[in-house]
Amino acid sequence: MALRWYAAVSFALVAGYLAFPADQRTIPFLIVTFAAVPAVIVGMRRSAPAARAPWWPVLAGLVVFNIGNLAWLWYFYVQGRATGDGTLADLLYNLANLLMLAGAMTVVLRRGRRDIGGLIDSGITAFALGGLLWDAFVLPQLTAADTPMPRQAALFVNVLVMAGGLGALLRVSMVSGRQVPALWLMTLSMGTGLAGNLAAAFAVDPATGTRPDWTTVVFMAGYTFLGCAALHPSSAVVTRPGPEPSDDLTAGRLMFLGIMTALIPLVGGGRAIFNLPTDGLLVALGSAVVVPLVMLRVARLANQRRRAERALLQMVNRDALTGLPNRAGCLERLATELERPGVAVLFCDLDGFKPVNDRLGHAAGDELLITVAARLRGCIRDEDLVSRFGGDEFVVVLRDDDPRTAVDAVCARIREMVAQPFAAGGESVRIGMSVGVAFAEQGACIDGLMNRADLAMYEAKQSKNVGALSLALA
Repeated sequence: MALRWYAAVSFALVAGYLAFPADQRTIPFLIVTFAAVPAVIVGMRRSAPAARAPWWPVLAGLVVFNIGNLAWLWYFYVQGRATGDGTLADLLYNLANLLMLAGAMTVVLRRGRRDIGGLIDSGITAFALGGLLWDAFVLPQLTAADTPMPRQAALFVNVLVMAGGLGALLRVSMVSGRQVPALWLMTLSMGTGLAGNLAAAFAVDPATGTRPDWTTVVFMAGYTFLGCAALHPSSAVVTRPGPEPSDDLTAGRLMFLGIMTALIPLVGGGRAIFNLPTDGLLVALGSAVVVPLVMLRVARLANQRRRAERALLQMVNRDALTGLPNRAGCLERLATELERPGVAVLFCDLDGFKPVNDRLGHAAGDELLITVAARLRGCIRDEDLVSRFGGDEFVVVLRDDDPRTAVDAVCARIREMVAQPFAAGGESVRIGMSVGVAFAEQGACIDGLMNRADLAMYEAKQSKNVGALSLALA
């Protein structure tokens, strides 16, 4: 209800602003700008404390904006100036824009934490296009109107800051779809604010330095959109992480980013060649901001590729169920260990596993295998390897100056392990383990060593016993 009343009254004042007598237009203007403050306060109080973070700088920005508006009116009415532009009011507007940007970036960083690549791309694009707009259109207009340098500096900061914020907000809003209307309202607020600054630059009267009153309507709409964003019920979720879109940097997208990177220097250099007004600060600042963003984007892609390669390698060499190295990982490690003497292989097979799996089901069997894997890890040293070779078979690879003593110690711990019951499928079950041991001889090959351990395991199977260790040496 509060949202409907606020939107109806505020937009009515915006729409009817120019219908007021010129000397009374300050009244609807101040009503709209000041009403945005309690709207944000009410909307913020409705949100959970964790969701209020972006609204604090927005609230501070609104307060500073209104102080700037009062300062502008003071210069106009009290000091009798033709306009409050180019005064202390502009400094306050710049500060307010920075606070608004801080609030917008809080939303962007929280909502878009799963879309960092997309946000970087949108920031690069927005900054480059904002710089193009400034250098190719706004600056020539200001130069032709002989706009004072402080006013140019204020507009320069506003245009670039708001362009960057608008690009990031637009990206977050588009990824979120129609689920969060408050995001779109915040984006509209930033967009109308940028449009208002551009309108103020293009519509200024060169003779008097004043701008037409219709430009004020654009700023008022920005205040109203922001108040509606705060009052909308979806404002409580604007800081929740959004969806994770695809982040493929295709050749076309990379070329587009390259064009955006070169856009400001090319336009600035081209205008300088033809002796047209150009902003050297923009060219320097554009390179200082856009190029590092592109490098950051490339670095993120390199990190993503390394993570993907590590994940793929882990998938190839790891057992998905137990997390142990699989057959490939075991044989790769064994090949490394055989380069030095003192290697022993323990080929382990569970006794009594099939009855448990058949009676309690595969889920219980998987639970039992996970538990066995965890206990086997506890039976070996950190430098040793235990792997799931396949099914209910496990292979232990160890190397020691005295491998027979090391094998005896591991087997003693395995004997204690299988003597204890295991939990599977909500029941207490017992299993045994048959272990075949083979010691690597000088010049031993992987296949020969594994075959000897396997044959020894089958020999141990002849005396298998549930709840006990059956052991045979090759």
